Amino acid sequence: MAYLSSGTSQLIYARQYRHSGSKALQDGMIARTYNSETRPFRASGTNHRILKHQLNLWAIPGVKKKEMVNKVVAKGVAEKAMSNDAPQLKYDVFVSFRGEDIRHGFLGHLIKAFPRKQINAFVDEKLKRGDDISHALVEAIEGSFISLVIFSENYASSHWCLEELVKIIECKEKYGRIVLPVFYGVDPTNVRHQKKSYKSAFSELEKRYHLSKVQNWRHALNKSANLSGIKSLDFRNDAELLEEIINLVLKRLSKHPINTKGLIGIGKPVAHLESLLRQQLEKVRVIGIWGMGGIGKTTIAEEVFNRSCSEYEGFCFLEKVSEESGRHGITFLKEKLFSTLLAEDVKINSPNGLSNYIQRMIGRMKVLIVLDDVKEEGQIEMLFGTLDWFRSDSRIILIDIYEVGVLKPSEALELFHLNAFKQSHLEMEYYELSKRVVAYAKGIPLGVKVLAHLLRGKVKEVWESQLDKLKKLPSKKVYDVMRLSYDDLDRLEQKYFLDITESDNSVVVGLERLKDKALITISKYNVVSMHDILQEMGREVVRQESSEDPSKRSRLWDPDDICYVLKNDKGTDAIRSIRVDLSSFRKLKLSPHVFAKMTNLRYLDFIGKYDLELLPQGLQSFPTDLRYICWIHYPLKSFPKKFSGKNLVILDFSHSRVENLWCGVQDLVNLKEVRLTSSRFLKELPDFSKATNLKVLNITDCLSLESVHPSIFSLEKLVQLDLSHCFSLTTFTSNSHLSSLLYLNLGSCISLRTFSVTTNNLIKLDLTDIGINELPSLFRCQSKLEILVLRKSEIEIIPSSIQNLTRLRKLDIRYCLKLLALPVLPLSVETLLVECISLKTVLFPSTISEQFKENKKRIEFWNCFNLDEHSLVNIGFNMKINLIKFAYQHLLTLEHDDYVDSYADYEYNHSSYQALYVYPGSSVPEWLEYKTESNVREWLEYKTTEDDMIEAVFQSRWSTKQQRMTGLLISLHIIFFFFCFILAEDYQHCAQIEFNITTIDDKDDDEKDGVSIYMNRTPLSIASDHVCMIHNQQCSRYLTSVAKNHTRFKIKVTARTDTNVKLRERPEVELKGFGISPISNSTYHNLI
Repeated sequence: MAYLSSGTSQLIYARQYRHSGSKALQDGMIARTYNSETRPFRASGTNHRILKHQLNLWAIPGVKKKEMVNKVVAKGVAEKAMSNDAPQLKYDVFVSFRGEDIRHGFLGHLIKAFPRKQINAFVDEKLKRGDDISHALVEAIEGSFISLVIFSENYASSHWCLEELVKIIECKEKYGRIVLPVFYGVDPTNVRHQKKSYKSAFSELEKRYHLSKVQNWRHALNKSANLSGIKSLDFRNDAELLEEIINLVLKRLSKHPINTKGLIGIGKPVAHLESLLRQQLEKVRVIGIWGMGGIGKTTIAEEVFNRSCSEYEGFCFLEKVSEESGRHGITFLKEKLFSTLLAEDVKINSPNGLSNYIQRMIGRMKVLIVLDDVKEEGQIEMLFGTLDWFRSDSRIILIDIYEVGVLKPSEALELFHLNAFKQSHLEMEYYELSKRVVAYAKGIPLGVKVLAHLLRGKVKEVWESQLDKLKKLPSKKVYDVMRLSYDDLDRLEQKYFLDITESDNSVVVGLERLKDKALITISKYNVVSMHDILQEMGREVVRQESSEDPSKRSRLWDPDDICYVLKNDKGTDAIRSIRVDLSSFRKLKLSPHVFAKMTNLRYLDFIGKYDLELLPQGLQSFPTDLRYICWIHYPLKSFPKKFSGKNLVILDFSHSRVENLWCGVQDLVNLKEVRLTSSRFLKELPDFSKATNLKVLNITDCLSLESVHPSIFSLEKLVQLDLSHCFSLTTFTSNSHLSSLLYLNLGSCISLRTFSVTTNNLIKLDLTDIGINELPSLFRCQSKLEILVLRKSEIEIIPSSIQNLTRLRKLDIRYCLKLLALPVLPLSVETLLVECISLKTVLFPSTISEQFKENKKRIEFWNCFNLDEHSLVNIGFNMKINLIKFAYQHLLTLEHDDYVDSYADYEYNHSSYQALYVYPGSSVPEWLEYKTESNVREWLEYKTTEDDMIEAVFQSRWSTKQQRMTGLLISLHIIFFFFCFILAEDYQHCAQIEFNITTIDDKDDDEKDGVSIYMNRTPLSIASDHVCMIHNQQCSRYLTSVAKNHTRFKIKVTARTDTNVKLRERPEVELKGFGISPISNSTYHNLI
C-alpha cells in the first residue's frame, strides 16, 4: 500500500487492546470495545487469547455495546500550507559557522551527531573564495527548514559568514524558515551590539566594504541575536551543548510543515494518536488504525511518525507488510525491520523466532514501529513473537482496513481547492463548480485529490464537460469517479498504469504524467507506488474489459478467475499478466498447452505450495514475450523444449525441481537476474554465453550442482555470484576475466577442491567451509577486496601476498583447523577473527612505525592455545599500539573541555566506539597501572563480593607526585582508560558478554549509575582462560568524569551473558581478573 501525500478523513475507526503476555495486540486511536458478552479474541495459529478483563475499554455515551465500534468525529482544522513561492525543501538544517573557530573540534562532532538522529544537514566545509557566497550555498540556505547559526569569536571577521546570515534572515522573513542561533564562547550582547571581537571585525569591514552592505550585516546580526538561542556558557562542556542543540533541532523538525501541506481534517486524529503514544503504561502499547483504503490511515500514521520519531532511540515505518511477507517471506521483513531499528545489517536465519541478541538490544531501546497494510494478526506474531521483551515506553502502530469514514463537505472542499488551485478560497463561479465536483468523491480524500488533479489548470468549459461525464456514471462509486483521470491518459500511459496495478514496484520509465495526476507516487529511488484504492480502480478497469469472461482481460489476479482460465485452457492473446498464490487452489491440474494461446503474456508470477501434480503431462512452451517469470516451487525438471527467452529480464525458480534449465544456447540478451535458490535437484547450469547483460546469479542451496558452465566466466557485466551451500560443487576454475564481479560467495561448498578465478574488482569473497587447502593466485591482484571469509576452510597456509590486499578491512579465519601460521596482514585490516586451535605463529610488521600505520579495532584469537610465547608477546605489543592509537586519535579531534560524543546509538552500535583484543592468557598485562594481582595489592584492593563481583579500589595514597599527576591530567583534559578482563574457561554458549561498570566514590557508599561494555563472543565455548583488552570511548569518558572529582573511588564490574528470554535469566560470567589504567598525553609515548 502506498501512502497519500495529502488527504485524510474526519472519521477514524480503531480497536483498542492492551498488550497481554505473548500476543501482539492493538491499541486504538478510537476504541473498538469488547464488552462482557464478547467472545475472546483468538489469534490465528496460536492458543493465546485476550480475556475481557485484560482489555482497556473506552466508553463513549450514546453508542450501544453491540455496535462494538465507537465513532468519534475528528473536526480538525486544515493545516496551513506553506507559501507556494517558497523553494523546495532539500535539507533539515543549514549550518553557518566560522571555520577557523570550530572546524577542527566542535563542528566535527556536530556533523557526526546529525546522521545518528537522521537529520539531513548541509555543512559546507570548503574554504570560501571570492566576494560573494556561491549559488549552491544560496540554494542550500533557501532549501533548509532550519538555519543553525554558530556565532563564535571570529564569526563577524568573515564577510562570507555575514552574507550567509543576511540570506538566512531573508529566508526567515520571506518563507518562514527557522533560525536557531548558538552563541559559542561569545555573549549574545556582543553579537547583538557588535562589541569586543565583533566590534574589531566591523572596524576592518568598514574599511573594505560599502556602508550599505555593512549596515545590512549589522542589521542581520541584530535580528538573529535577538532570537531565542543557545549559549555555550550555560553548559559545563561541549557534550551537553551538543545534546541540547540536537534536541532543539529535533523539536523544531517535529513541527515541520512539509508533510502536512494539503492535509485537511487530520488535526484531531493526529493529536489523539499522539496522546495515546505518550500515555505511560506498564507494558508496550500497540495501536491499530482502521479505515477503508484512501481514507487517510497511512497519512495520519506518517504524520505522527514524522512528528514523534525523534523522541525514540530507534524507529521504522514498514510499508506493504502483507504483500511483502507474501512475496518475500516473513524473514525478509524481519531483517528489514530490525536492520533499520538497530542501524546495522541484521541477518535472521529462522522465520519462527528472534535471536537473544536482537531481543536484548531492542528490549533496551525505546522504539517506534509503524506497520502499514496489516491484514492478519498472525503477521504480528510472526514478526515479534511475544511482546513482553519490548521496553514499556516503546510503541507499535498497525494500519489495517475496516469500514468507511469520510471528510466533512467543508473539509473535502478545502482539500479540493488546495490541490486544484493551490489555495483555499477562489472566485464564486469556481466555488460552486467545485462543490458539485467534490460531491462525487463521497468525502474520500483520495477521490477528492484525483478529481482536483484532473481539473487543475483547465478552463471552465472543461469543468462543465467533466461534470456531464460524472452525471452519467451509473454507479457513481469512487473508482468510477477516479477513472475519469485514467481515461484522460493516452493508450501507452494507460498500459503503464495497469501494469503497475499488477506488478511489483518498478523503476520509473516515462511515468511523470501519472504522477502529475496523483495516480502514482515516485520515491527518490525512482520506485513507483500506487494506493490500494487506485489499484482497485485499475482492476475494475481490467474487469470491464470483459465483465463475463476473464480470459479476455489483459491482467489476471483473482484466484477464481485464474483457476477458470488455466483449468479450462481458456488462455487468449489478451492476457498480459498473471499473478497468483497457488496455495489458494486445492487441486489444480494444468494442460501442457496452458500458455499456448497467451502469446502476449509478459508477466508470470506463481508463488505458493509445492505440487507435483500441477503439470502431470509437462509443459509445451512459455510465451516468447515473457519479461518476468517467477515460479516458486516450479514442479518440472526443465524448461519447455520450445522455450525462447530473448525478452526475459528476470527469472526466479527458487525452490524448484529443475535438474537443468534448457539445452543449447538461448538468446538471453535482456536477462539481468537469475535466482535458483534451494533448487536442490539442479545438476548443471545452461550456457549463458548470450546473457550478456546478466548482473545477478543466485544459485544458493543447490545441493546437486557439481559444476558451473564455463560461459559464466565470460559474463562481463556479472556483479553478484552466489553459489553458497552447493555441497556437490567440486571445481570452480577459469582463466577468463570477470571484470565486473564484486561479490562472490562460495561458502559451504564443502566438496570444492579446486578454486581459481580471474578478477580484480572483488569487494567481498566468502570461502567458508570449502575443501581447498590453499588460496589461489588471484589474491595477488585483489587490491579492492574489503571482506575475506575463510571460516572452516581447509586452508593450511595464507600466502604472504595477502599484503597486496590493500583495502582489506575484515578477515575471518575462524575454525581453520589446519592453519599453522598467520603472516603479516595489510595495514588496512580493522577486524581479524581467529579461532584456530592449530595456530602457532602470528607475524606483525617488523617496525613500530609500520605498526602505527595499522587500523586494527577488533582482533580476536579465541581458543588459540597453541600459540608460541613469541607470538603471544607480539600480540600484546601490537595490542598496546593499536589500542592507544585508537584512543588517542579519538582525543585528537577534541579541542574542548570534554568528550562530545552523544553515544545515542551506543547499545546497538557499540563496536564503533571501542577497540578490543582477545587472546589466550590468565594475567593482566604488566603495563596496566592497576590490576588484581598480588604484587600491586598496595594500589588495588581485590575482593569477591557475595554477588561474585570484582571491585577495584583506588587508594588514598594518591598524594604528592600522584596528585600532581592527576592535576596534570585534569588540566590537559585528555585522559582516557583501558580495561582488561580475564575470562575464565567457559562451556556455555552466548552471543555477547556485557561488562557493567559502576562506581562508588570516597564520600558515600551510594552506587552511581554506570556504563556497559559489550563484547560479541563468537566461540561456542572457551577452552582456556582468555585476556580481553578494551578501550571503550563511552566508559572511558564516564571514568574520566569520576576521576576529575575524586582521587579515591571504587569500580564495580559485573559480567553477564546475553539474556535468556525464555528463562528470564542473564547468567554470570566468571572473571578471574580485572585491570584498569588511565592514559595521559604525558604517558602516551612512555608506553610504546
